[in-house]
Amino acid sequence: MSDNETLKTALRTLLPELGTQLSTAAQFVLSHPEQVVSCSMRELARRAQVPPVTFVRLAQRLGMPSYTALRQRVVAQVLGPQGEGSRMATRNLDSARAIAAATRGQGKLLQYARQFIEAEKQLLDHALAGLSEQQLDRASTLLAKAPRVFVVARRTAFSVAFSFAYTLQKVRPHVVLLNDAGGAPEAPLEDAAAGDVLVAVTFAPFSRVTQMLGEQALARGMELIVIADSEVAPLAASIGNQLLIAPAISYAFPESSLAAQAIANLLTSLTVSKLGAAAQKRIKANEQRLVASGEYVLARRRSRRRPALED
Repeated sequence: MSDNETLKTALRTLLPELGTQLSTAAQFVLSHPEQVVSCSMRELARRAQVPPVTFVRLAQRLGMPSYTALRQRVVAQVLGPQGEGSRMATRNLDSARAIAAATRGQGKLLQYARQFIEAEKQLLDHALAGLSEQQLDRASTLLAKAPRVFVVARRTAFSVAFSFAYTLQKVRPHVVLLNDAGGAPEAPLEDAAAGDVLVAVTFAPFSRVTQMLGEQALARGMELIVIADSEVAPLAASIGNQLLIAPAISYAFPESSLAAQAIANLLTSLTVSKLGAAAQKRIKANEQRLVASGEYVLARRRSRRRPALED
């Protein structure tokens, strides 16, 4: 690799040429650089669900003599005085360049499509591997029992927050999406209190506004659930096991929200389970209103008139 080429660019450019295990290892390094810094190669391999030697081979494919050299490169980018900021500042351009390189040439588009979908599947696998029974039970219990649930995200993570707030509102009352259309996303939190929940969705390089609202929520005694693409997300140290990791680096531009959306959908489903009959009653009423309004093309309104009796 040239001195001015970031590791992320090199890995993403190399991905189309890699087999399944090497691709999995590369995706893990891209999604969890902080784990490369903090874990042994054996532990890293266990988390990525590949043999340890896969990371040695990945380093060799990058032109490095050993895994130690690869790890040192990651450490420099994550912990170096300018490495992380420089990488984040150019992440969208790096992504665009990698996509252009992977799709250049005759007959590359369908090949890229296969690799794209496979990479998205791997994001879901990695997200599932990071979940625990205790974590899911705690999060869904909070979402079911909290007096109010607030949801926040910015930029590429916003679509996840919007759909989560929309679907959760069908399941339970008092769900508020913190939207800054009026320039004051923090305003609804003025009515929040201890026992309420804030769900924050955030991707690296992490929104300052999302972090600020999370800190306000904690200061008010609220519970905080964070869906993030990395363990180094702001507020991670303050929320125990309520950090749900949704890796986002794949072939998508600028990053994939698939894993985060899957976790959000999972939390909504588990909340339905926790609420039981109360959720079903609310969902039924919501469906009846929508059908009666004529919103859906293929849903017919039920007639209240009884059919005429035949002679």
